[in-house]
Parts: sequence; structure tokens; C-alpha cells
Amino acid sequence: MATLDKTKVFRAPLYAPETAVQETASTSFADLVRLMAEGIADAQLALDRSAAAMVTELAETRVDIIPSITEQVAADGTVTFEQGKPQSVSLLELGVKPTFYQFSQATVEVSMDLKLVEQLNEDGTRKKGGLGLFAETSNIRFERKLNRDVSVHSKITATLVPVPAPLRLEIPRRTVTG
Repeated sequence: MATLDKTKVFRAPLYAPETAVQETASTSFADLVRLMAEGIADAQLALDRSAAAMVTELAETRVDIIPSITEQVAADGTVTFEQGKPQSVSLLELGVKPTFYQFSQATVEVSMDLKLVEQLNEDGTRKKGGLGLFAETSNIRFERKLNRDVSVHSKITATLVPVPAPLRLEIPRRTVTG
């Protein structure tokens, strides 16, 4: 009977804590939304890979089971039990399945100033499609440093829900007696 391998519980971070970073004063609101969406997509991919790895681990982990126990009651009332020959089966064959999850909702709240900005051509006219919404946090950070009454908060909320396993993982079972 095989034993479970110790698997890593935590993955390597996308950005190691010791990574040098530089804060940006502002960013396009579209980029901010895109970065959030990409973060959710990366997290969903990690969830899917984790479930797939669990399927493999369950298929490879074998345990010995007793397929049958026969109870015999003698005429004098004594009871004896006879076990069938032990069989080695995988946890997946026993019906143990991983739970699959997906994000049903993600919310990011950040206090920021929004500015409408335009990109200009060299002659001072607006570039086609050059109007955009920008998010800026530097003014709020400055106000906070001056101890002014500025409420600044950030909040990230993610809701995960279990979803049915892929259809092909549902193996049809048939019991034959003989």
C-alpha cells in the first residue's frame, strides 16, 4: 500500500517579498481593472491545477480493502465471519473525488482619485482614442501624511463556490455478481 506524498501547501508568490518595487502615482483605470481580472484568472488557473493534481494523487494512492464479509450463523447460534481476499484499489476507484471550485464573485475596493485625461498629438490636438480614465492614490496618501481627515481603505473580497466535477471524471459504475 502506497503512502501519500507530502505535497507543498503553499505556492511560490508571484512577486517575492524581497522583490524591489516602485510605486506608481497613477494608472489607467482600464489597466487597473485588467490587472484585477488577470489576478482572478491566475488564481482560477491555480485552483484548477490543484484539483487536477488531486485527481492524479487520488488515482495513484492505493489502499487495501476487504471486498466482502460473510456472516455465518450456525444452528447453535454462534456467529462467524469470513472475509474476502483483500484487494488493492485507488482512492479514486473508491469514489473519493476532489472538490472543484470557481470564483463566483470578486470585489476590490480602493480609495482613489479618478481623473479624466487626454493624450495629445505634437500639434496639441487630442489623439484618436486618447481620452481615458486614470486612477491616482498619491493625493490621498499626501492628505493622510498631513493628518487630514481622509478615509483611506482597501478591501479585497473573493467568493469561491464548489462546482460539479468535469463530466468525464464521473466514471460510470457497474456491479456484477457471480
